[in-house]
Amino acid sequence: MIAKLLGEVAGSEDLSLLIPLLLSAEELNAINGRILVYKELLRGEKSQREIAKEHAISIATITRGSNNLKSMSSAEKKLLQTLLIKE
Repeated sequence: MIAKLLGEVAGSEDLSLLIPLLLSAEELNAINGRILVYKELLRGEKSQREIAKEHAISIATITRGSNNLKSMSSAEKKLLQTLLIKE
């Protein structure tokens, strides 16, 4: 249902308006944290402890993100890399 709804959003402005209507501030913070963890882990430049310290994220959260990445298919990882690492 959410994929269909987001697929119908016209642009980033509409998406920026819609997301806070669907998610609480706490949920948005959790998602932003997860995205940051994935981005840092995919870059592979820092240890989990360095990521935790630099971004004030718990080691447990980073470990869960790392475990999630390990269980992803190569297509899923590639999609995340494409979306998150645009350098």
